[in-house]
Formats: sequence, structure tokens, C-alpha cells
Amino acid sequence: MIAWMMYATLVALALSAAALSAERAARMRRRATRWVWLAAMVGSLVLPALISSVTLRLPGMLQSGAMPPPIVLRDATSISMPALLMPLDGAQLYGAPDHVAMLIRTGWLVASVLMLCALFASAVLLHRRKRVWSEATMCGEHVLVAPDAGPAVAGLLQPRIVVPTWLLQAPEQQQRDVLAHESSHLGAGHPRLIALAVTLLAMMPWNPLLWWQFRRLRRAIEVDCDTRVLRGGRDLVEYCETLLHVGQCKSSRIGLVPAMSESGSFLEQRIKLMLTKRNPWAGVSALVLVCASLGMTGFASQVTPPGGKAPAAENVVTLTPAVLDRYVGFYKISPISKVAVTRSGNGLIIAISAQMAAPKPFYAVPLGADRFAIQGQPTVAHFVMDASGHAQRMVVDTHGNTVLDTQRIDTAEAGRIDATLAERIRAKQPYPGSLKALQLLLRDPDDGAGMSKDLAEVRRKQKASREQYLAQLGLVQSYRFTGINKYGDDVYSVKHAHGTETISLVVDPDGTLARAFRHR
Repeated sequence: MIAWMMYATLVALALSAAALSAERAARMRRRATRWVWLAAMVGSLVLPALISSVTLRLPGMLQSGAMPPPIVLRDATSISMPALLMPLDGAQLYGAPDHVAMLIRTGWLVASVLMLCALFASAVLLHRRKRVWSEATMCGEHVLVAPDAGPAVAGLLQPRIVVPTWLLQAPEQQQRDVLAHESSHLGAGHPRLIALAVTLLAMMPWNPLLWWQFRRLRRAIEVDCDTRVLRGGRDLVEYCETLLHVGQCKSSRIGLVPAMSESGSFLEQRIKLMLTKRNPWAGVSALVLVCASLGMTGFASQVTPPGGKAPAAENVVTLTPAVLDRYVGFYKISPISKVAVTRSGNGLIIAISAQMAAPKPFYAVPLGADRFAIQGQPTVAHFVMDASGHAQRMVVDTHGNTVLDTQRIDTAEAGRIDATLAERIRAKQPYPGSLKALQLLLRDPDDGAGMSKDLAEVRRKQKASREQYLAQLGLVQSYRFTGINKYGDDVYSVKHAHGTETISLVVDPDGTLARAFRHR
């Protein structure tokens, strides 16, 4: 979840840069800029939800699918060293909730609801304030008069121009400038535009760049109004004087409504923009900025979402619930380990019990009638069907190698497997030959005698890192059995001269060390 939020922020950053370039290009051509920032806000919300294929990858530490582990099952095991730690959190259901993710989602939902409630409360408060405002006519226009609020446009369904009391005593030229500005807000539908932007903001309130885009949108709305007012024939110098006078009076703000006056610094920026003469190279500069904007937009659309690259959309097929139900059930790995397959949407959830390398479920999408890709993993599961069209075997391949070939079992046998695992954990009795297997592991023989073929092969590949790991720990001083973990492994605490490590291991009935995992 955190990785996805960082990904969404990166997309918003790229779109913000694109919008900034597009805004400058539009200003050079005296074009409207508010739509640029509205598009940036929409894109910052939509792109992270829609992008499925990408070219630029996030740093590996941010990807839940980085360093995808093999599905380590009964006969495919590894000894993990600090430099090659088994990424237990990498084997997870695509989008599966965990406690942190649930907390983040809850906070996200609460913040969104509070923002929408605040927007509604602001509308109610504004409605109540409007009851005490008086009606007046200024330069032939009907307006609302507030004691110390405005100039602004208030209201969503039926917006009205609101002016402060002092403006009724101002020169007619200033009154007409104010009316021209606020009428421009009304004509452009800015109250509804701001309400839409606030709603978009409420959908992702934790994203600081979205707030910045909203701020730029508010300012772009005012700049666009200035441009339209001047195009309508108002005198430039007199209009700037009106802006300064409105800013000096410092009337109170009315929530999120379009208002003529902003901060003093922004008023200065608006005046500078209006007084800036058009550059003869404005067209060329605008073209360069547009190209930069398009480049950053393309960059945003190509940023990799966390979780690794999903199967190509053209390779994923749609299966009916009846077809998916053919694969639902249980498949036996060992007397204490099984695979549970359930249906979820257009795919399957594959949960493997009593396997340390697969602590969380996988989500598999269909590539055909009986082939499924493990999302975010280089792994394919396929099913062998019987004459009636129901799955009898499940075969799992990773990197082209078969890591699991298991038979389907009924619910009763699946229950017995779970009961056997639970009893083993409760009894806290090690495997027969467990101590001997531990001593073998601690002797660290190069030939791998007494170990499974796969374990011996992994040790051979990890020879350099293993030797470095053992050298740092020093000689073994003592060891003790501490119990059975939730995966059914025997767990030992081993004290060395320079530290203590934990070793989890599995021993086959013939005394062969089948699987081992060691860490500090």
C-alpha cells in the first residue's frame, strides 16, 4: 500500500511538472490555464488506477514484486544468508490487505469523508450567512452586500455576486471592474469547477502534490478571469489599481468560493502578468514548453506501478465462474502442508500452508482454460483435468522449472492435514533425527551429504555468502530447541562466539535434511 502511494505521488509529480510547463506555454499565448491544472488533478487520480503496463521501474525496495522468490515447497528449499534473505513479504496476494494497509485505507477513508463533510458544512454555513446579507443594486446589477466579505461569487446551484459594504462607496470605475471580474467567474462556472476540484482532492487527500495542484488551479482561475476582463475592454491601468485597492481593504474570505482578492504576493504576480508585453518569440517558447509538457505526461503514463509487471492484457482471458470452480479445492503437498484454491473475480487465490517461503496467498489470472499466471511472479500454475472436466492435479512452474506437482484431495483429508499441523505445533516435538540434522547443518559439509538434492544445490550456489555469514558469527558455543513455528518447522536457537542465530528446518522421514532457513 505504501509503495502504491509513493507511486501515485510520483505520477502526480510528473503531471505537476507537465502542467507547469503547459501553463507557462498557455500564458505566452494568452490562453486559459485553469483546464491544465484540472487535467493534472484528474490524471493524478486516474493514471495510478488505470496503468497496467509500464517501462520505467520503481526502485526495487519499493516494489512488492521486486526479487520475486521461487515458490519453495517440500523438495525445493534454501538456506538464506543476510545478503540473500528470503523475501517473505514478496509472496503476497496482489492487493491483499495487511494490518498496515488496512490502517492506511481506514485513515484514507476517514480523511475523504471528513473533507466531503467539511465541504457540505461550508455550503450550509454559507447558506446561513447569506440570510443576513442584504440586497443592493450596483451599476445596474443586483448583488448581495456583506458587512466584510467579498468581492466573490457565493453559491453552487444559484451563485450570486457578493460585495463588501465599502465597495458601494467606491468610485464607479472600481465597481464596474469588480463586477466585470465576478461576472466572469459566473459565466465560466467557476463555483462548480472549484467544487469538482475539491471532490477530486477528497479522493486522495494524503497526496501533497494534489493539494499543490488545487492551489495552482485556484490561482489559474483568477488569472483567466483577469485575461477575460481585459479582453472585454477594461482599462489595464485602472483594473490594476482596482486590484490593489481590493487587496488593501483585506475583506474576509468566504471559504472555497472564487474571490477577486488573494494574498498580496499573488496580486503582485497577477499585475506583473497583465503588464508583461508579449515576447516576439512567444510562439517558439510555447512550442518548446508544450513539448516538455507532453514529455512529462508521457513519463507519468509510463511509471511502473508496484507489484511488478502484470501479464499482458492480451494474454489474460476471461473465464466463467463455472469454469473457475473446476479448480477450486485442496491439493496435498505433505502430511502437514496443502494448497487451498478459491475463486476470486476472474482468477484464483492460491494459498499454501506450512511453507515459510509462501506465507501469504497468491493471486493467479487465467492465461487459458487451465493455465494461470501468478500475478507479480514469474510463475505459472496449470491443472490436469479428469474425464469429467475437473482438476485432479496442480502443477506449478517457476522460471520454467516444476516446483510442485500435487494431487487433489477432498475436504476431509484437507482437514486432517490442518489438524496434523496444529497438533505438531501444540506438541512441540521435533522431527525424528532433527538434532542430528541440525548438527549436520552446523558442520557445514561441502559435499552436502545428508541433505536433499535441492538443498545441497542451493548451498553450493550460496557458498561465498554462507562462508562470510558463518565467519561473522564465529564458532558454535551452544544450541537449544525452542519449539515449532507456524509453518511446522523445528526451530533452534544457536549461540555463536559473536552472536546468536535462529535456524528453522524440516527433516524427511528417512532423516534427510529437506529444508533449512537461518537468520540472525
